[in-house]
Amino acid sequence: MAKILPPCNNKCPLQTDVRGYLAAIAQREYAEAYRLIRAGNPFPSVCAWICPAPCEEACRRAGVDAPLAIKDLKRFVVEQAGTFDRETVCFADTGKKIAIAGAGPAGLTAAHDLVCRGHRVVVYERRRLPGGQLSASVPAYRLPAEMLERDLNEIFSTGVEVRCGVEIGRDITIDRLQKEYDAVIVSTGLWAGRRINLPGFDRFGVYPVLPFLQKAKLGKSPGIGHQVIVVGGGDVAMDAARTALRLGASGVRVVCLEPEDRMPAHRREINEAVAEGVIILPGFGPVEVFTAGERIGGLMVQKVKSVFDRDGSFEPVYEADSFMKVPGDTVLLAIGQVPDNVFLERSGLETNPAGCLVVDRQSLTTSTDGVFACGEIAEGPGAAVAAIASGHRAAAVVESYLIGAKFETDKEKVVIGPIPPETLEKIPHRGRRGAHASPPVDRVKHFEPYETGFNARDAFYEAGRCLGCGLGAQVDQEKCVACLTCLRVCPYQVPVVGENDRAVIPVENCQACGTCAACCPAGAITFGLLDEARLDELLEVSLLKHNIAVFACGGLWIEDLHREDKKRLSPGLPRKRLVRVPTADALRLEWILKAFESGAAGVAVLACGENQCRYLGGRGVLEGVVSRARNLLRFIGIAPERFYYCRPCAGEDPVAMLDVFAQRIRA
Repeated sequence: MAKILPPCNNKCPLQTDVRGYLAAIAQREYAEAYRLIRAGNPFPSVCAWICPAPCEEACRRAGVDAPLAIKDLKRFVVEQAGTFDRETVCFADTGKKIAIAGAGPAGLTAAHDLVCRGHRVVVYERRRLPGGQLSASVPAYRLPAEMLERDLNEIFSTGVEVRCGVEIGRDITIDRLQKEYDAVIVSTGLWAGRRINLPGFDRFGVYPVLPFLQKAKLGKSPGIGHQVIVVGGGDVAMDAARTALRLGASGVRVVCLEPEDRMPAHRREINEAVAEGVIILPGFGPVEVFTAGERIGGLMVQKVKSVFDRDGSFEPVYEADSFMKVPGDTVLLAIGQVPDNVFLERSGLETNPAGCLVVDRQSLTTSTDGVFACGEIAEGPGAAVAAIASGHRAAAVVESYLIGAKFETDKEKVVIGPIPPETLEKIPHRGRRGAHASPPVDRVKHFEPYETGFNARDAFYEAGRCLGCGLGAQVDQEKCVACLTCLRVCPYQVPVVGENDRAVIPVENCQACGTCAACCPAGAITFGLLDEARLDELLEVSLLKHNIAVFACGGLWIEDLHREDKKRLSPGLPRKRLVRVPTADALRLEWILKAFESGAAGVAVLACGENQCRYLGGRGVLEGVVSRARNLLRFIGIAPERFYYCRPCAGEDPVAMLDVFAQRIRA
């Protein structure tokens, strides 16, 4: 059966369980959220800061109001994760040894996976520090050093061995590694910059971008002037432009071939650069670097008519007699990176006419048996998250090779489609909350991070905007009695009549509110956002006896109820146990009765106030459940003051209201 994925999971190169960890944040279960994030990503802290967040581009919430701030929520979880216990399951020692050339995100991910499979892994790194470009050139305002260090330490704690200061091809050859190890992975990255063979580009003052960024990262002066021109339109070009501003340049211009809407840099990076004062000159190609006396005077550029030909090949066409002079005394070349092929020395590996390593992009194999490649050296330039995904795949390929099995590609998957218009118009709007940033005029004065992450309340709200795509209601056709109650109570009018007059709930439409499941008399409906095993655990006698069970709508903020302040709590007052349901309309009568059966001193039901819930109201469903509960409790002799129901109005404190209820019970 094909795996059904929400668009956010599918768009992520790592297929991170986005909806899962957002649901955990909404439950304020941050350790579980961190576990889900790190399950397929040994660099969670890095990605929380520099991932381009393709998941957000695919978020179905964008059709309602705005996509989820998924990356900011990931950062919130990472910031909460300092004291979490990490559990890494490793297999018994296999006796196999693997060498990896390059300690960047791809190589270290492969190393991490292979060590956890029981193999011994040694990573060789020519620099004195591991991390690849993450440690060498990514500016500190984008990635604080302690974030990378945290991820590296977790990787090393699994048993990955890194030998820094060893250059493959000079200090040790691929050929020698083949003889000493059972498999070799080349993950050396792209460390050399492309050059332009045009007049003036060999002058002093024209610099490749990576050495420039590396010097800036080390705190050394790259020696730029006051007016800087960056040639290139990718993320590295944006890093260079923003770094130049922080080094004191009075003006920075970015010249690129592509029109602005097709620049290879991610939109967020472009917007941040422009906000800080970088001027973007899209649709222009370099012609020559001209001089002003003994110094560089600027860059002559020409208007671009088109960048690619009909086949999609790079073939710029320029408009005749359409030239412009861009003033500047420093030119930074950020037109792409190529491999530094020192590692190929005496390797015997096949190269292409350009002298680069030949790699099969599907199998990640090279021309030599037992030698594989991953990361940018194999798959071209990309974001760190793509390199991590490549490392995972390389580890899986090598594992198959070591045990003599055929590598199996990903299984078939189905991606949930867009929300139909008739459902879309019914979903309540809730504005996006993102991280707060200091003003551009202040942040360009230093290399410190300038964004302030979420507090707990903002994270709770933003995670609550998640639609839980694919975690909606499912009908067990064997149990369905065709009463069609679900059709009557669904606030979104999602269920339809299927074969044999039984209900069908389309996955694209369902908003996972749980109303239908609560009302189904046959118990034929389940939904993924409700963990019934967890709910049963919360309703156990040992937890609830003499306490108050509080059933609360998942979108209702209840300050610190889950870790009640002992100093504030009066002696003898019952403690409160929070049980969250996606929406109060998903509450079932049997849960209220089970709470009393488990020895609860009282039961409280808290719903969101008018027009405050993230879901549409379920047509009086909750009020019906509350009414039946009161009648049943009265019938079995439970005092009415032990049951409490309310919808707090704006400004009312739910905890204070519950305290009054607790006092009433004690009295």
